[in-house]
Amino acid sequence: MSPMEPEATMGNSAGDTPISAAEIQTALNSKQFSLRYQPKLDCETLGLKGFEALIRWDHPTRGLVLPVDFIPIAEDNGLIGAITEFVVDESFRWYVTTSGVPGLSLSINISAKRLSDLDFADWLKHKCGQSGIRFDAIILEISETAVLGERLHALDMFNRLRTKGFRVAIDGFGLGNSSLSLLARLPFTEVKIDKSFGIAAGQSAEARAFIKSTIQMSHSLGLSVVAEGIEDKPTLDYLRQLGCDFVHGFLVTQPLKAEETGDWILNRRKNIRHILV
Repeated sequence: MSPMEPEATMGNSAGDTPISAAEIQTALNSKQFSLRYQPKLDCETLGLKGFEALIRWDHPTRGLVLPVDFIPIAEDNGLIGAITEFVVDESFRWYVTTSGVPGLSLSINISAKRLSDLDFADWLKHKCGQSGIRFDAIILEISETAVLGERLHALDMFNRLRTKGFRVAIDGFGLGNSSLSLLARLPFTEVKIDKSFGIAAGQSAEARAFIKSTIQMSHSLGLSVVAEGIEDKPTLDYLRQLGCDFVHGFLVTQPLKAEETGDWILNRRKNIRHILV
């Protein structure tokens, strides 16, 4: 799951006591989790292409808790399946209510723990069938570090997902000790450059060089590229110059609550006029 989003009020505020599995189970039972939706734009045209679903925990005493603080605990205590089901059910319910823009994609983060679940692809296909969602509208995002740690399981899972018609993205690219030539042996379709590079691009020549080389290599392999963490117009202009495919970040908008997305979609040209050229 994406660890860092705008609501950076960290969650371990109740005496900094560790989050427990029991708290996560209570959160599931009492509907404390919610989703935010991050728009994904075509880098050149700034047309809306999709949304990424991001889970948030509105804890009654800790405040807003971000995924980086509870997903590992859920993974270690057998709760990641229930969280995944919540994200899929909520995001699918939201997706079928969107209107006005045909062909939007929906990106969902998948835990490394699901890579060894042989039934996951069939389960997701069934969920799509129930909701009437095209399989190729769904993009499953799996972190680079997770893929490196579970390479054999990743190959099997990616093949299963692609066979069903789903798309697969490598998330957080640049944080692991891998190369695209290594990852290209896996059947994925999209590379998401970690947001740390997008945030640093304005001040760091190294970040810009990494972004440039990743875009060039990805395109040579027939892969689309998403740049995350885009916060300013000069970085967007640099990405457009390089031919980056898609962007999202605070320059576009902060992640939206489900009830905010309809108005944002209807008024999206006005909402992004500060970056229109």
